Amino acid sequence: MRVAALVLGLIAAAAPAAAQSKDEPGITKLRTAYQAALGTQDGAAIAKLYAADGVEMAPNVPAQMGRAAIEAFHKAFKQQWMVHGITLTPRTLQVWNADTAYEVGSYKQQLMSQKDGSMFDDSGKYIVLMKKDASGAWLISHSIYNSDLPPPAPKK
Repeated sequence: MRVAALVLGLIAAAAPAAAQSKDEPGITKLRTAYQAALGTQDGAAIAKLYAADGVEMAPNVPAQMGRAAIEAFHKAFKQQWMVHGITLTPRTLQVWNADTAYEVGSYKQQLMSQKDGSMFDDSGKYIVLMKKDASGAWLISHSIYNSDLPPPAPKK
C-alpha cells in the first residue's frame, strides 16, 4: 500500500499542474500578440514585443540585437517571403521569481516565395526567454528557432 501511495505521489508530482500560474495569462497574451504580428509580418509590432535589448536568433543569419535590428530583419524577410499562416504550440513554460520565464514549443507555418510564388510548409521548434518590464508586462528577451526540415539541396 505504501508503494502504491508513493508511486501515485510521484506521478502526481511529475504531472503538469492543473492550476494556472498567475503569470500565464500575461505570457499567453504575449505569445498571441507575437503570433498575430508574425502572421501579418508587421516588423514594428514584432519588435515592440521584445525588450529594448532583446535578441532574436533566427536560423542562417547573425543574431539581431535590439528592437531596430529585429524590426529591420522582419521587414527584409517580408521582401523575400510571405507568411500564409503560422501557429505556435507551447510545450513547456517555466516562470522564476515572478519576473523571468522561458517557453519551449513548436511552430508550423506556410511560406510563399515573393520571387516565384512557390509555397512550402515549414515546421520547427523554438525557445523564448521572457522578462517583465517595470510596468509588469512580459517582453521577449531572447528567442531562437529553427526548422525541422533539411536545408535545400544545392542547385546544379
